[in-house]
Amino acid sequence: MFAYWIILYWIKITYKCRCTRKGPKIRYKDVQKLEIKPKYPYCQEKMIFVTMENVARFKGQEYCLHPKLQSTKNLVKWFRIWKDKHRVYEA
Repeated sequence: MFAYWIILYWIKITYKCRCTRKGPKIRYKDVQKLEIKPKYPYCQEKMIFVTMENVARFKGQEYCLHPKLQSTKNLVKWFRIWKDKHRVYEA
């Protein structure tokens, strides 16, 4: 019985770390928040989560994107450039 619970826990953990979906075509300007989670002992790849703006098509949805896809790499690159350019500095 104990082994059964360990297997279920392992499946739950390994399932959490997989971002295999490409997701819809996402423009960097539609992204509200970008989170890059580091590699964990149970996960071989970093995880990239994007939370979308409340625009008509996405309505604040969150997507987990595969980190090795070129489209994801481009999205992260352009989102960071855009955020730095439009950053509001408070006095």
